[in-house]
Amino acid sequence: MTKNVMFINNLCKLMGGDRFFLCDQYDQDELFEMQDGIAKLIAESANDGLGLAKFMADQFPSTFKTEYTDVE
Repeated sequence: MTKNVMFINNLCKLMGGDRFFLCDQYDQDELFEMQDGIAKLIAESANDGLGLAKFMADQFPSTFKTEYTDVE
């Protein structure tokens, strides 16, 4: 399984599968856990160099901050 496929698979699990699209209301705590898990997955994957996750992070500039540092 490629890293991109693993990333998408984990994202789908965090979203709760079909329930994400079929449910019109979530308990506030459940929603917070889902948002937190998704944000952590995107951030960690982007920081690990996964291009797909970096692309996603760039689509949410108010949520994710990108910093570039010089490595010597």
